[in-house]
Amino acid sequence: MPPPIDLTATIGGRKVTPALPIVDGSSSPPNELKFNASLSSFISQNVPLESVEGIRTRERVLVKMGTLCREWVKSVAAKRGLSSDAVASAGGELFTSGSYRLGVHEPGADIDTIVVVPSICTKEDFFGSGYVPPDSMVQDDDDEDVNNEIRDPDSLAERIRRHPDVTNFIPVEGAAVPILTFDWEGINIDLLFARLNAPSVPANFDIDNDMVLSGVDSATEKSLNGPRVTNLIAALVGGTEERYQTFLTVVRLVRKWAKARGLYSNKLGYWGGVNINIAVALVLQLYPNACPASLLRKFFLVFKSWRWPNPVMLTKPHDAELGLPVWNAFQAATMRQVAPMITPAYPAMNSTLSVSRQTLQILHEEFARGHNVVDKLYKDWQKGDGSNNSFHISPLST
Repeated sequence: MPPPIDLTATIGGRKVTPALPIVDGSSSPPNELKFNASLSSFISQNVPLESVEGIRTRERVLVKMGTLCREWVKSVAAKRGLSSDAVASAGGELFTSGSYRLGVHEPGADIDTIVVVPSICTKEDFFGSGYVPPDSMVQDDDDEDVNNEIRDPDSLAERIRRHPDVTNFIPVEGAAVPILTFDWEGINIDLLFARLNAPSVPANFDIDNDMVLSGVDSATEKSLNGPRVTNLIAALVGGTEERYQTFLTVVRLVRKWAKARGLYSNKLGYWGGVNINIAVALVLQLYPNACPASLLRKFFLVFKSWRWPNPVMLTKPHDAELGLPVWNAFQAATMRQVAPMITPAYPAMNSTLSVSRQTLQILHEEFARGHNVVDKLYKDWQKGDGSNNSFHISPLST
């Protein structure tokens, strides 16, 4: 009898348990493993990964960004008149979330980043807004840029904008979640700002501990939500390296399918990246030892059969009692949430509020179509006794 499969994870000092039990913990049989080789051939030709050079460029950019952010935090601390020890220990950390953090490594994909700073740093310090320059810096009335806001040259926004490797710099200060977007060495970066209710952010700062949300404002809560959700998803599917690689493979395939079928968009009422990550992670929890080809079939089977509005959740929501609203089934019923998919980190929330009855119907039809195509591929492959080694017809195409 095989040993029991433990899918619990400990993260942020808390033990997290899957919301649903395992359906089938057995490994894929030999015939499915052979079919998986056909899928692997399709992936290598049609779902390319970032090149080694591209990955190194991204890593180099993030290192430079992290250094720049910490230098900026120190400059703010010094400007506040803090002691040299307090300046040195102010810290500040740069985190990533989304597909880059998971290791999906799609060529040309952007990187979602969050700079986490101590309470001495404000949004005005971040953007450089409200800056009154010395008289010598005031532009003449005839200057064509006189109506442009002059930002503090010591702000993080200006430090990034002036960097020689940065182009296409756009600050969006008035958004619900303020953001800087820019290209650094050709890589598109989205940078969010998170201000903690703490005097410092040390290098060993645990972003996954719920207490980091104590006393923060709404924008910071939303900014921190990205890496916290991504980290918890990674923890829940990362029991073994093989299992995690299966997760990544199927995420890449489902993302390609969703984009090819016009379903990759929260704004249009379908699924975005985080929804696909959660959905694939759920199926992996149900079938933890399945190979990628088997898990892809199970993905379409599970979601063509899902009984909405029963929520998709990786772990049951918990309340850290910090006063933040946590999703619950009563809320979903009263707000008519038709296809709730709940983020796993505190505070749990529905990540599919934009899904309507109409778009859910389209999603259901596409899940059924995807399952039919993949299932037929597998059955046709079996009839050919494995001689057809081509994943030539695919639900990943139009």
